[in-house]
Amino acid sequence: MHLKRLFAVVAPIVLLLPLAAHADWPKGEREKYMAQCTQAATPQIGAAAAKAHCACGADSIKSYPAADIQSLMDNKATPQLQQKALEQIAKCKANVPAKK
Repeated sequence: MHLKRLFAVVAPIVLLLPLAAHADWPKGEREKYMAQCTQAATPQIGAAAAKAHCACGADSIKSYPAADIQSLMDNKATPQLQQKALEQIAKCKANVPAKK
């Protein structure tokens, strides 16, 4: 009986482990992305809009595998991965108001 209870608790956790591997940015890389992105975007759209746009972009690719995010940050990603990421990030542009 105790084994069934233990299995009932442990099984969902074990099933979620693969999702955790694809759930977030590698340590320190999101901050690096945000710094680079906001620096590049601020002159075009202003600081507040740049921060919102970059945060949206970061959130849009955080579900990628950590290895893919790392290769994007190291400029070693395949052209296909780069295009896929750019398409995801481009969706954020509609949510950012123009600089006044």
